[in-house]
Amino acid sequence: MDTQVYIPELLAKEMIEVSVYHPSRLEESIQRSSFGIEAMRSRGFKRWIVMYSGGKDSTAALIQILEAAKTYQDIQVEVVYSDTRVEIPTLQKYAYNFLDYLKNKLGIKVHIFEPKPDDTFWTNLIGKGYPPPHQSFRWCTPRLKITPADKFIKSLPDKESTLVVTGVRFGESDARDARLNLSCQRGGECGQGVWYQHSNRLNVGYFAPIITWRECDVWDFLNLVAPSWGYPTSDLQDIYMGRETRFGCWVCTVVSQDRTMQKIVQTQPQYQPYLDFRNWLVEFGRSPKNRVIKPNGFSGRLTIDARQKILARLRKIERQLNTTLLLDDEYKLIRKYWRNPKYGDKYKE
Repeated sequence: MDTQVYIPELLAKEMIEVSVYHPSRLEESIQRSSFGIEAMRSRGFKRWIVMYSGGKDSTAALIQILEAAKTYQDIQVEVVYSDTRVEIPTLQKYAYNFLDYLKNKLGIKVHIFEPKPDDTFWTNLIGKGYPPPHQSFRWCTPRLKITPADKFIKSLPDKESTLVVTGVRFGESDARDARLNLSCQRGGECGQGVWYQHSNRLNVGYFAPIITWRECDVWDFLNLVAPSWGYPTSDLQDIYMGRETRFGCWVCTVVSQDRTMQKIVQTQPQYQPYLDFRNWLVEFGRSPKNRVIKPNGFSGRLTIDARQKILARLRKIERQLNTTLLLDDEYKLIRKYWRNPKYGDKYKE
């Protein structure tokens, strides 16, 4: 595979004027990704499933794979997007626009999945009484994102030739770095800018083509290089409202402050109720008076009264914004769980 990075003269001049741009490092990063892609091809992987979130990292990884598919006709690229149904609205809109571009302009097969009604954020929070997610009890990610995608991967034939591509990178967080290092120790392959691991659980390969890219490399690639290749990514940083923000759920209580939503409401104040609800939920969910006390004295699930208050506040947002946040199927399940003693205000001794 030719790993020469073509940067038009005018584009190169623009890059030089951007203080954060480091041409040699970015070019080397792109070349390492190309080397990794060639290495995965040599292993016989034919079906490449790219996990796309709409964020910068998954977008950069996806574009690397799409470019390789132009050279190697034996690579079949498909994209998987897990819609949690609580995505930040402006970022979700960008993600769906990009998916439409992939389908309609490039002819890429796109799979969009949502959590089952029993696994949604609102069913678990308001129905079952799960406390708002936090670092030590991050129950949302498996149910909203991982399980729907895993179900699809498990259904695929010829798993031995299937490769799952992610935008995971070292340096995103200390916790993620620790998990990546542990994976390497347990059989994942690190080196030459490539991270690869075989999943015994799903019987497929996992590949992270931008594992060693720095955050500034990702942004420079999306702002300057990818557009020169024809991809509509130059406005993603504006959608993010800057570089120091995240791409995720508007109701996320895992982060201490939602700087993305804070920036969004500065220019789009109609989303203020989302941010107000999220900030209220953090404190409301932590209060012991809103939690059922376990026999060991620790706080457990949310009380029925607390869940009713959350539901009432959510309905208020729907009326304010004239939108639907809670589906009828979810509401029926919520009422069902409220009637189930297992999810009530008492724990068995």
